[in-house]
Amino acid sequence: MFELVTWPRNPWSIFDELESLQTDMNRTFTDLGYGRPWRGGATYPLMNVWSSTNGIIVDAELPGVDPKEVDISIRGDVLTLRGKVSAEGARKGEAYHRRERPTGEFTRTIQLPFRANEDAVKASYKNGVLRLTVSRSEEEKKKKIVVEAA
Repeated sequence: MFELVTWPRNPWSIFDELESLQTDMNRTFTDLGYGRPWRGGATYPLMNVWSSTNGIIVDAELPGVDPKEVDISIRGDVLTLRGKVSAEGARKGEAYHRRERPTGEFTRTIQLPFRANEDAVKASYKNGVLRLTVSRSEEEKKKKIVVEAA
């Protein structure tokens, strides 16, 4: 017969110290903004994406972004948005009380549920929202097969 021996956990063991160090390092890098695109924890820009039989529509929130500063690329089934949110600095004699809006460069990549027709992408910008309309490639579209009766 075997006897199960349980030892009390030593709070000063090397493994506990390593785990504590790992936790502290993770917290430090998360607080600095590493591991996520923006300090608020949300991925930027925020997007709504929905599909139809013809393709997909993407709405991306880009308030204060010059549409000329946004680069949109599609390769196969991957959509990438790149751009820059310009920082508006405090004027002379002023200081920030709270600063929550993100600034700097951003990249957002999403995988589409189909291969896109890269030549049929439409983009419009209104009230801080970028709308992309992406059509399915011809190979992805459903084809109706006509049944001939004899």
